[in-house]
Amino acid sequence: MNFFDTNKKEDCNGCGVCALKCPKKAISMKVDEEGFAYPTVDKNKCVNCNVCRDCCPNHEHNRESICESYVSINNNKDELRSSSSGGMFILLAKYVLAKKGIVFGVKYDEELKVKHDYIDNVSDIKKFQGSKYVRSEIGDSYCKVKEFLENDRYVLFTGTPCQCMGLRVYLGQEYEKLIICDIICHSNPSPKIFEIYKESIERKHNKEVNNILFRTKKIGWYSTESIVIFNDGTEIKESSFYKAFLSELLNRPSCHNCYFCSTNRFADFTIGDMWGIKEIDASIKDDNTGISLLCVNTDNAKRVFEEIKEKMYIKKIDINEAFKYNHHDNEKKNFNREKFFKKVANGKINQNNMIENLQKYSKNPLIIRIIRKAKRTIKKMITN
Repeated sequence: MNFFDTNKKEDCNGCGVCALKCPKKAISMKVDEEGFAYPTVDKNKCVNCNVCRDCCPNHEHNRESICESYVSINNNKDELRSSSSGGMFILLAKYVLAKKGIVFGVKYDEELKVKHDYIDNVSDIKKFQGSKYVRSEIGDSYCKVKEFLENDRYVLFTGTPCQCMGLRVYLGQEYEKLIICDIICHSNPSPKIFEIYKESIERKHNKEVNNILFRTKKIGWYSTESIVIFNDGTEIKESSFYKAFLSELLNRPSCHNCYFCSTNRFADFTIGDMWGIKEIDASIKDDNTGISLLCVNTDNAKRVFEEIKEKMYIKKIDINEAFKYNHHDNEKKNFNREKFFKKVANGKINQNNMIENLQKYSKNPLIIRIIRKAKRTIKKMITN
C-alpha cells in the first residue's frame, strides 16, 4: 500500500520517482497549499501499468546494514569551521572531485530557494555547505546522476534518506563509481513557509535578504540561533523558523511516518551531528567547533573510508549508543500544525505576520508538553 492506493499525504515523501518512471509521462508533481509536491495522474494518459505503484520507495525495506559508526572530526580547522558539524561532507566531496567526479548537494539559488544541484570543482563546495532546513527541490538531479554514471564519472549524491532511497530506486542497479551519502534527517519543512518567512523579514526590515545561516559557527556549534544576512551586509539574529522546525510545526506529513528513520541505513555513508558526546565519551575534546557522527554502511563506503580516514580524527562507537542522542524515531506532529497551515492557506498568516505566528504556534499546549516530556523520561529510564 502506498500513496497511489491510499491517497494519503503521509504516504508520499515527494521524491518524484513515480513521475520519472511513468512510461506515458502521465504523472506530474504538483505543489499543494502547504508547499509540498505530490504526484498527480493524468487519467487521459494513464494506462494502469502500475509502474508508479511498483517503483514507489516509500515503504519498509528489508536490507541488513553493515554499519560501522565513528565519532569523527575533520583535521583541517578551516574546513571544520566552514561546516555544520564535524566536516565530513567536504572530505567526501574532495575525494570525488579529485577523481574528476561530480558532487550533488543542496544549495540556495539566487532567490534563496533550496534546490539540489551539482558541481565539478572544489571552489564550489561552499555552495553546499551549511544546513538548509527546508525540503529541497530535486529537479532533474536523478536523471543527471544517471547520465554522469553512464559516462563513467564518479558521483557523490547527498540528500535526505528518502531522497537517497529514491535515487537507488530510480537507477535500479548498483554503480561502482556512485557514492550515496544521507544525513540524519529531523524532518523536511515546507518551502512555502520558508519563502513567506523570508519575505516577512524583508518587509519588517525594508531590505532584501541575501542569506540565512542556520546554526552557524559564527555563534558556536551548539547554538540554536540563526543569522539573517541582508544585501547591504548587515546582519540580525532571527530564529523563529528554525525553532518552529524543531517544534515539528512545519514538517511534510510523511516525516511523521518515515520509513527511513532508524539505524538501518540505505546510503553508503550517513553523516550528522554527534550530539551527546559528553555522555558517550567525555575523553573526546568538545570545544564547540563541531563533531560528526559518521556511519560507514556498505562495502563501497568502507573502501572510500580507508582512503580518507587519515584526514580526520576518528573513534569507533556503538551505533545504538550514538543514535540514542540523535534523531532515530518518528516525532509526533505539533498539536497546532493543522491550524497553522490552514491559516496560511486562507491568507490569515502571511508576509505581514509570519514571524509572530511561527513563535505563537511553535509551542504545543502545556498539557501536551508535560505528557510528552514524561514519556521521553520513562523511555530513557527503560533504555538505560
